[in-house]
Amino acid sequence: MGELQSVWGWQPALYLFLGGLSAGAFLTVSILRLAKPGKFYKVVRGGVWVAVAALALGLLALISEVEKPFQAMMLWQSFVNGSSWMAIGAWLLVVAFIVFVLSALFTTDKIADAIKLKGGARTTANKVLAILGIPCSLAVAGYTGILLSMAPAVPLWDTWLLPALFTVSALDTGVAAVMLFAVLAEKDAEIHGVRTAMEIAVICLVALEGVVLAAFVSTMQGAGGAAASSVGILTTGVLQAPFWGLFVAVGLAVPLVAAVVQVATAKRKTNAVVGTAVPVGGSACALVGGLALRFLILMAGVHAALVSPAVMQAVQGASFLVS
Repeated sequence: MGELQSVWGWQPALYLFLGGLSAGAFLTVSILRLAKPGKFYKVVRGGVWVAVAALALGLLALISEVEKPFQAMMLWQSFVNGSSWMAIGAWLLVVAFIVFVLSALFTTDKIADAIKLKGGARTTANKVLAILGIPCSLAVAGYTGILLSMAPAVPLWDTWLLPALFTVSALDTGVAAVMLFAVLAEKDAEIHGVRTAMEIAVICLVALEGVVLAAFVSTMQGAGGAAASSVGILTTGVLQAPFWGLFVAVGLAVPLVAAVVQVATAKRKTNAVVGTAVPVGGSACALVGGLALRFLILMAGVHAALVSPAVMQAVQGASFLVS
């Protein structure tokens, strides 16, 4: 049922995942930092460094896709058209990366001490960066979907539902990444309440992602043509096993069940191994599902026919008569 997209390689899909993960992680720790200032140092520090590393690696993956990567690294300087999403996105990524890096540096004790940033000045700087980082994170998360939707020749990507789907998925994977630090690294007794709040967020995000996914699939099926063919490739075609298995089952269902179990048993004494394995397993599955989603959407992007089937049939009929 249709051929897989072969114009773009694996690098853009990796960027779409890492960019979304970066945005979701920074948004999560920014909210945590503003809600609980001065607390959960290991979670905040881990989350901001994940955001920096993920965005840096994602940009390198995206740049490596072009023929002249070293020139592409400075291409943003030429983007002066304020009405172009490509220009807006380039500047947005530069601004977000600066905010993320500064936040990571100021969050790390040794680095902050080395640059003489202490006390109230450090607290104020981190608060300002957290406030700036929230809209930057949301914009980066949305842009990962807008980047694909700028290819109108691929009907599967030419819909506002794709940025919406990628944004919700980015927030989901970001919470999952931060959850790993909350479970494995943080020793503050109050972290249990934060973990419960993040599990509730996971439940809401997975439910919302399921709704957006259903709307996306239904809309593309109703559009017919290449869009319907792409959805067919995902749901019943060559990609149905990873779509239903890796994304829906592993990436959505398992994290949802894990979060529900954690919330339901939050006030009960549970085995330490189980109390660690369930959230870690759920978070890992959410990351796998987020990565699978980007690869699947990219691979299923069937290009629209340049000439309509009716025209092609007429041309073939005329050729037959002439011959």
